[in-house]
Amino acid sequence: MRRFFNALAFVNVTLLGCNPPASSGGAAPSAAAPASAAAETPAPPSAPVAMSPAPENLNVAELQKTLKCASSASSGACGVLTKFSTACTAWTGVAPAGDGRWFGRGYVIQGGKTTEQITLLRSRRVPSTEVGPGQVAARLSVAELPKEAGLPFEHADRTIRIFERIDVPKKADPTIEYIKQRTDWPEVFATRTTGGHVYAISQAGTYVCQGPKQQLFMVQRAATRGGSGDGIYAELWAATW
Repeated sequence: MRRFFNALAFVNVTLLGCNPPASSGGAAPSAAAPASAAAETPAPPSAPVAMSPAPENLNVAELQKTLKCASSASSGACGVLTKFSTACTAWTGVAPAGDGRWFGRGYVIQGGKTTEQITLLRSRRVPSTEVGPGQVAARLSVAELPKEAGLPFEHADRTIRIFERIDVPKKADPTIEYIKQRTDWPEVFATRTTGGHVYAISQAGTYVCQGPKQQLFMVQRAATRGGSGDGIYAELWAATW
């Protein structure tokens, strides 16, 4: 009997020795804990968006040479370039009222041939949060007054001559009313050139500056050119701004 109890005691002591002692600090940390802690670490802030360098002003001399313009040209595309070189000043690109609309004669050069159109330009102010660093706080649009518009198209030339005389058109002028009520405007972003002109990101570049009578001069280089001078050359007057 005594041998039996001694053997039993020996077994209990052996079994107790196999069990590891309990940790005084409680349960061992989970292997997932470090991963969880790493997931909670905030990501470093992203780098600020760099401002693109401002584009240069329109190279007027190069275009005058391409189009074989006389230095004193006063009409057509060459006339617009003359004013670009002699009467252009900086333009903010933003209309005082927030929604400015201009119109005038545009001379379209394509493959050496020139046609005329009634060119429209719009500037719509937008919040600074909607534009990138260095961009104008407005969206610009360039469009054409189509012949299918009827009366507004037919009266356009007469209305332009009124503005050229620095006169005021009648209140119910059909061309002005059409421009004010038009809703279809293909908007693009714009920035300012090194000289303070406006450069709209449209076609192969659209350059706009301001004239001495609050008119705008615009040259839009054609994206697909049969000749290096292809594009639209226009002098534009404010229908509303």
